[in-house]
Amino acid sequence: MEHLLKPKALKVGDTVGLVSPSAPLAGLVPHRTKKGIEMLQELGFKVKIGKNALKVTGHTAGTAKERAEDINSFFKNKEVKAIFSFIGGNHSNQILKYLDFNLVKNNPKAFLGYSDATVLHFAFYTKAKLTTFYGPAVLTQFAENPKLLPYTETYFKKALMETQPVGKIQPSPQWTDEVLDWFKKEDLKRPRKVRRNRGWQWLREGKAEGVILGGCITSMLHLRGTEYWPDFSGSIFFWEAPESGDDFTKGEKVENIDAYLSDLELSGVFKDIKGMIIGRFFGYSEQEKKEAVKIIKERTANYKFPILIDVDIGHSDPMITIPLGVKVKIDSSKNLFEIKESGVN
Repeated sequence: MEHLLKPKALKVGDTVGLVSPSAPLAGLVPHRTKKGIEMLQELGFKVKIGKNALKVTGHTAGTAKERAEDINSFFKNKEVKAIFSFIGGNHSNQILKYLDFNLVKNNPKAFLGYSDATVLHFAFYTKAKLTTFYGPAVLTQFAENPKLLPYTETYFKKALMETQPVGKIQPSPQWTDEVLDWFKKEDLKRPRKVRRNRGWQWLREGKAEGVILGGCITSMLHLRGTEYWPDFSGSIFFWEAPESGDDFTKGEKVENIDAYLSDLELSGVFKDIKGMIIGRFFGYSEQEKKEAVKIIKERTANYKFPILIDVDIGHSDPMITIPLGVKVKIDSSKNLFEIKESGVN
């Protein structure tokens, strides 16, 4: 595999640039924006907001060119050491043709986000061989009431602020997927309710090592068949599913997951990978989770790779931060998920 470009580790006092590559929520829920920025400042960072990041243009934060311009300008700006996404959406794919990947290669910086940011992670990986970070977003995690969840904070710092590898991942003690309506400011009234985490499950036992690649299953499929689609050969592939397009308090419909997994198989992903890690399902009842597990087993029945599910990745909280393209190891006999290589220098 080609040599990865790794950004410098973030340190207290560094400036981070905030962007809205897709949805315009930073401009629509100013109390979340303010809270997220205050949390970043509490962690010791200076903050710059992208020129267009608070725009509201229908379902996006400005035009595709404007959204890309914010990212390009932060890669160019020597003062800005990392770029964090306010939130995901569904339209980051529109900005790819306007991104300056030579600029990215010459100014490697940590890019952080999840959900629709998957599209950008894949593009930075395929076009610039840059290690980016699948992890918390400003509005969703950094703006949590009363503050960034400790587990999320721990893994964010391990991945972006320490030069040694993240190491062995431990399951979070508690988790939540409760939705409190930001538009009604329900999130200001109380913290979300948490429940005990029962830990991971191995759907198929085994062990594997490889570079870790993946993201949000709905977003990554925007890139299937394009020049931005990564080569998954020999990788540990992870995926997680978002909220439903019909009801943001519920998870992506199980029948849709069935179709997406079929898409991935048709794309040759399953025949090439060494292992699969699946983020904890968001907004599923126990019954829906059982159905999803059954479908995952069916869709992967012709393959032998180990499968680990219920990991702290994705649309429930808390979450780990994953440096993409680094070496990881999974081993069911030791209940092990270990990130063996650092994503920063």
